[in-house]
Amino acid sequence: MNAYDVLVAAVKSELSKALSAAGFIGYSLGNEVTMPERGQCDLASSVAFKAARAAKKTPIEIAAQICSKMGKVRYVREVKAENGFINFYLDRSAFSAAVISEVLAKKSGITTSTSGNGEKVIIEYPSVNPNKPWHIGHLRNALIGDTVSNLYAACGYSVEREDYIDDMGLQVVENVWGVMNLRGMPAKKYDHWLGEMYVEVNRRMEDKEVKEQIGNLLTLIEQGDTYEAKFAREMAEQCVSAQRQTAYAYGIYHDVLIWESDIMRSRLLETALGKLAKTGVLHRESEGDYNGCTILDLKKAGKLPSSMQGLKGSVKVLVRSNGTAVYAAKDIAFHMWKFGMVDNPFRYRLSERQPNNVELYMTSADGEKREYGRVNVAVNIIDMKQAYEQNVVKLALSLAGKSDAPESMVHLAYNVVELEGGAFSGRKGTWVGYTADDLLSEGKARAERLVTERLKMSGSEKEGVICAVALAAIKFEMLHISPERKIVFSWGKALTFEGLSGPYCLYMHARAARILENADAAAGPTDCSQLATDEEFRLVKLIAKCGEIVEKARSEHRSNVLTDYAGLLAAAFSKFYERYSVIEAESEELKSARIALVQAFKYALGGSLSLLGIRPLDRM
Repeated sequence: MNAYDVLVAAVKSELSKALSAAGFIGYSLGNEVTMPERGQCDLASSVAFKAARAAKKTPIEIAAQICSKMGKVRYVREVKAENGFINFYLDRSAFSAAVISEVLAKKSGITTSTSGNGEKVIIEYPSVNPNKPWHIGHLRNALIGDTVSNLYAACGYSVEREDYIDDMGLQVVENVWGVMNLRGMPAKKYDHWLGEMYVEVNRRMEDKEVKEQIGNLLTLIEQGDTYEAKFAREMAEQCVSAQRQTAYAYGIYHDVLIWESDIMRSRLLETALGKLAKTGVLHRESEGDYNGCTILDLKKAGKLPSSMQGLKGSVKVLVRSNGTAVYAAKDIAFHMWKFGMVDNPFRYRLSERQPNNVELYMTSADGEKREYGRVNVAVNIIDMKQAYEQNVVKLALSLAGKSDAPESMVHLAYNVVELEGGAFSGRKGTWVGYTADDLLSEGKARAERLVTERLKMSGSEKEGVICAVALAAIKFEMLHISPERKIVFSWGKALTFEGLSGPYCLYMHARAARILENADAAAGPTDCSQLATDEEFRLVKLIAKCGEIVEKARSEHRSNVLTDYAGLLAAAFSKFYERYSVIEAESEELKSARIALVQAFKYALGGSLSLLGIRPLDRM
C-alpha cells in the first residue's frame, strides 16, 4: 500500500478500536473517513453522528468520547473532536516525504493498479446505427466508453472494447432503399451523405407505396442470403468506415465490431431463445393480442425489478408474429454470447490496423475463430431511455442461469446533449451542424483564435497545440458532467484557459513541464519533508489521493470523478506556483524538494488527463 492507503487504513483501524473501547460495537467504517477539500484538518470522520443516534446523545459528546480513546496513528500529529467530527491533523513533513518519494518511484504508474487481477471486461460503445454520421449525443457515448475502458485497464482488468453494429434495423433498410432508388455516388463524406439520404427517405415514407417497398426490402434483407442483404452489408460497412474516421479524430479505438447481421446469420438468436424456452417463461402465443408472437411471460418470472412492474399483461414480445425479432431479443442473445452462456458462433476477419497500431477485427461470414467474449463483467454505454430494455435482458439472463446478471451487466445510462441554441432530431435532419465532425471543426477554429491571442507559437507546433486544445475542451466539457445529467454544450465554458476546463489543465501541465525543463536539480537525495506550507501540503495531499480517485472513478463508472480531481490538482498547482518560486527557492534543499513536487504533480495530472483521453502537452 502507498502512504495514503496506509494512513487511511491506520486511521480506520484505530477508530474501530476506539469505538469498541467507548462501548460502540459493530460499527463499520465505510466512507466515514474522508480528506476534506476545505477546512483546517487533513482527515475527518463523521462516525460520531451515526453512533449518536443509537446512544441518544449529541455527536459532540460522542466525538469527544471516541477521541479520548484514540491511540497513536502513523503520519498523524494530532486528533481533535470538533463540532461532532473527529478530525486528524497530519505530520506534514513525514507525510510529504513519504508521498513524493513514492510518486517519483512509480512515475506514470501512479494512476495504475492491479486491483482487477486480470478479470475480463467488455465495454460496449457507441453502437451508432450505420446510416448517418455521429452526432454530439453519439460522441458523448463514445467519450464515456473510452474513459471507462481506460479506467478499467488502468486498474488491472483485461478490457475488450467492442462496438455493436445494428445493420439490420429499419433505419438502415430505409437507407438501402434510398441508395437503390434515389441517388448516385456521394460527393461528401459517406456517413454524412447517408444521413441526408435517411432524412429524405423519411419524408418519402408518407407515400404508402414507398413504405410498402421498404417493408418488403426489410424481409429480403432479414433472409440473409439475398442480393439485398449483401448490398445492405456493403453499404453499412462503408458507413462504419466513414464513422471510424470520426472516431480516430477523437482518439477513439476498439478491438472488435460485432455485426447484427452475423448474429442472425449464425443462428445465435435461435440458440439463445431455445435456452430461454427451457425455463418455461418463453412461448409462442396462439390467440389474443399477441397471437403468433413469441413472448417472455413475466408472470412466470417471479418478483420483477421495480422498473418492469406495471407492464401491460406482464408480457414482453421478443419475436413478432411476422417472424422478426425485436431489439431486446437480439440483445439477450448477444449478452449470452458475451458471458459465455452459449458457444461462440462467430468468425472474424481483420477490418484494419488503427492509427494507434491496434488491429481491429469484425465478425464475418468467413474468417478465423478468435477468443472474444466470455467475460466476467459487461458494461453497456446506452441511452438512459433504454433502461427498461436493459432490465429485460438482465432478467432473461438470470432466468437462463446467470444469477449474477443484475450485478455483472452494467447499464451505464447517459442523458442527451444539446448545443446552446436547442435540440435536434435525426429523422428531421436537424443534426446537420450538430455532428461530431462539425463540433471538432468548430473547436479547431475557435482554438486557433484563442491560441493565437495567448501563445507565441507557429508552424506545426502551433497546429498540434490547436488540435490538442480543441479536443481537450470538447472532451473535458462532455466528461465533467455526470452521465445521467443533460449537457448543454457551451464553448464559453469549454474553451478557456481559466476555471474547470480541459485547456486550463493542459496549460498547468505545460507550465509544470516548463519549470522542470528550466530546473537544475541539486545532486543527491531530495528531502521532501520541507514541503509543509499550506499550498505545498494541499498539493501533496491531492497527489496522494490519485490512486484512490482512479479506483473510485472506475468502480462508480463516473468520468466526472476524474475531471473534478484534475481540476482540483490544476487549481492547487496554480496557487502553489503563484505563491512560491521553484527555481529561485531560498535554499538548494528547498529548490530540490519543490522540483520533486512539481514532477509528482506532472505525473498525477498527466496520468489523469490520459485516462480521460486527453493528450498532455509539455509545451504551449
